[in-house]
Amino acid sequence: MIPRITHADPDRDRQIRRALDEAGCCVVTDAAAPEVMGAIAAELAEHGDMASVGRSDFEGHTTRRTGAPLPRSATFRSIARHPAVLASGDHVLGHATTWRFSAAEYIEIGPGETAQRLHRDRWKYDMVEFGVEVEMNGMWAVTDFTEANGATRVVPGSHRWPAEQRPHPDDTVPAEMPCGSLFLYTGSVYHGGGPNESDEWRAGLSLQHAVGWLTQSTNQFLECPPAEVGDWDDELLRFIGYTKTGNGLGYWRDSEDPLTAVHPDRELPRGWATVRPA
Repeated sequence: MIPRITHADPDRDRQIRRALDEAGCCVVTDAAAPEVMGAIAAELAEHGDMASVGRSDFEGHTTRRTGAPLPRSATFRSIARHPAVLASGDHVLGHATTWRFSAAEYIEIGPGETAQRLHRDRWKYDMVEFGVEVEMNGMWAVTDFTEANGATRVVPGSHRWPAEQRPHPDDTVPAEMPCGSLFLYTGSVYHGGGPNESDEWRAGLSLQHAVGWLTQSTNQFLECPPAEVGDWDDELLRFIGYTKTGNGLGYWRDSEDPLTAVHPDRELPRGWATVRPA
């Protein structure tokens, strides 16, 4: 069973932490207004001709993926640091000095698509067994997610499984949720896109976040180069990677703060060492 939490619940963050500990996943309903999802869909539709169409059973043969939603959607930028995202990331990835945005994709699953192979997102890192969680991911329901139209299928509790244990499709449940909901899950949870047996397209905005000492899934400095992000707020810029991390990673040029690349007129502290706040 997937825990379900209402965004407006005053105890939301504690419930998110508990759900991620116990099930490795949860659905936060009413996390954003349907109008917000509609605006994101409209802004990304302008780039639909650039979408990648899957060419394998894993990617899907009737699945479209539109990338770079941060620079392409001002509305998505406004919710990239959503309170539920921050609460989940701080809880799951707080063992690291920093964690950050890694990637996002607008994924549309078309009618007739088959089920995606069940997997763990952390496998992108050469299937290394880190011993700790290194990813905290999510999916915005841009349209309603139903079992019939391909809602993500997930195995609650599988974040605790040993490496050799593999799931069976019968172990999964669909992450059904209305438009504007947010499905959160750790990088160790087995999941996969569900088969779309309806006559409608299922649209979701997939999110990835990782500890700061791992390579981001997409190169944010190419997608969001300094010359194009000068009017973005500092918190978002730090979130996507314009910051130091680890114990001496990510500094720029002469031991400079990487935010200097965006704002060369600012006097920002120098030094390559990163120290966790007391």
